[in-house]
Amino acid sequence: MRLEDIKAYCLNKWRAYEDYPFGDIPICYKLNGKVFAQIYPNQEDIKITLKCTADAGQFYRQAYPGVVVRGYHCPPVQQPYWNTVYLENFPDEELLNMIDHAYDTVLHSFSKKVQRQILTADEIEIRPIRPEEYLLLKEFLYDAIYLPEGAAPPPREIVNQPELAVYITDFGQPDDLCLLAEACGHILGAAWTRILAGKVKGYGNVDDHTPEFAISVKKGFRSQGIGSKLMQEMIALLKNKGYEKVSLSVNKDNYAYRMYQKLGFQVLREQDEDYMMVLAL
Repeated sequence: MRLEDIKAYCLNKWRAYEDYPFGDIPICYKLNGKVFAQIYPNQEDIKITLKCTADAGQFYRQAYPGVVVRGYHCPPVQQPYWNTVYLENFPDEELLNMIDHAYDTVLHSFSKKVQRQILTADEIEIRPIRPEEYLLLKEFLYDAIYLPEGAAPPPREIVNQPELAVYITDFGQPDDLCLLAEACGHILGAAWTRILAGKVKGYGNVDDHTPEFAISVKKGFRSQGIGSKLMQEMIALLKNKGYEKVSLSVNKDNYAYRMYQKLGFQVLREQDEDYMMVLAL
């Protein structure tokens, strides 16, 4: 992964910013005054130091011995809570996971009150997706995977499986629609529809003419009404386009089921773990 891509990924975190408290090097990325990542951009020895919990730090050091080491610049008492990653040939997906963990670790170091203040999104704009943003759907699809409380997240590569990839592959076809929720320059959620009636059908496929919903709001920004706003705007768009109905599939334990009911979706078919729901437009 290129240095500029790593920097952009760090900066794309909500309310993250770049800082140089120690001079030109390292390049630090902070949340609410606390560092979660430090980049050392020497091209012959590029590395990044990331905040971590003690358990996660040990896990990564054991998984990548000699490549992931204790934060070399830290005092001994702090070293279990920082990992330095030597980036040559290090897996891109694993690096993104570690940056996510670093940010989350710093976020959760604050009180619940401060966390709520940090994560509150004001002045949400709902707008159509742009073609150059289609790649964002892969990450939103991953975030949309329902996980029971306490379940370990699946590998990011899971979205490449045909039954999931069908929701985003070659997005931009005539029947594809997508709206994004944006605040402060950050994309916090997406709602999109496709007609998934090909060889690989969607989980909520009803017939060859009904679009199927997919919706995802970034963790930390849920329960702020963003999902409802996206759904309402998308329903209005579908009506305007002349569709007769829209479908979706939802896990029976997913809290979003109640939101769909409030929006008028009705259960068409009950399956072992999911409800197939339809809204007449």
